[in-house]
Amino acid sequence: MARGDRPLPLEQLEPYMRGAKFAAVALSRRHQEHDPDLADDASRYVEMAERYRQAAIATFRAHRERQSTTAPDQRTQGDSL
Repeated sequence: MARGDRPLPLEQLEPYMRGAKFAAVALSRRHQEHDPDLADDASRYVEMAERYRQAAIATFRAHRERQSTTAPDQRTQGDSL
């Protein structure tokens, strides 16, 4: 992401973190012979990515629920989710 680029939209964060989790698992399996400590590091990263993914889902749901309770004429220009 280049400087000045828009941040990742909230609805794209969950699949991004899911991909990061599976990439860590793949790298761990591919390089376990070369670096035995990598499995522990990858396991911690997978757990972290899963926590972030679950938090992104909860945040997206809360944001969507908050928008559904807001009347259409009260929404601001920045509320696009």
